[in-house]
Amino acid sequence: MYAIVEIHDVSPFYKQEVYQAVEFLQRLRIDKFSLLVIPNYMEEYPLYKHKDFVGFLKALEQEIVLHGYSHKAKVKLSQILYTYGEGEFGEGGIEETYQKIEKALDIFESLSLTAKFFVPPAWISNSWMEDVLSAFGFRAVGYKDLIKDLQSEEKIPSPSITFSNRPVLSFLSLMAVPAFLKLYKKAKVLRLSLHTRDFRDRRKIVLWRSILREVKKEREVISYEELFSKSRPAPSLQGV
Repeated sequence: MYAIVEIHDVSPFYKQEVYQAVEFLQRLRIDKFSLLVIPNYMEEYPLYKHKDFVGFLKALEQEIVLHGYSHKAKVKLSQILYTYGEGEFGEGGIEETYQKIEKALDIFESLSLTAKFFVPPAWISNSWMEDVLSAFGFRAVGYKDLIKDLQSEEKIPSPSITFSNRPVLSFLSLMAVPAFLKLYKKAKVLRLSLHTRDFRDRRKIVLWRSILREVKKEREVISYEELFSKSRPAPSLQGV
């Protein structure tokens, strides 16, 4: 059984929270984790203006996953339970989707950052996303409950455990997450999605510590890269 530990919303805007999250994982001896990086958070924090922060990320030598371009979107009632103005790819046509991914990758390229895997902000996608990602050579995309291989179109069940950071829902998630951990106990691949804003709430830090210790005893922590070989799930994961 496997687990992917990932830090969401890695951006200079959340610089202190990123530092705290990394230190937190290192203290727990989580030696492998994925950094879900936003190239230009809210179109106000482009990575190229924060090269010290980028240098910190590179020095970690952990997997980089592209997490949208800006993480910015209009507030939509249909998405209100999932996000509040952050489901970047919940709307827009193919041209807009293409342009955002292109801009994101241009920033990455200028900083010598590479990513083969993509997780859309708030796990919200659109009809064009997978075709656009394939055109740019991405290996797979991660949704809330599965990871899809963009070459074979195989879907690997991999539920994400995460806390909400919105009022009311945040409190409810404190009670729900331990229950979800039990519910997904038999899942062969489990993703633990730590958000930077979690590190502003001591209650979530305490729960994450407990969850990660438990998961580490029962599962091997792997990266997205290790979940895939060049053309199909890695031999050790065939049948997942």
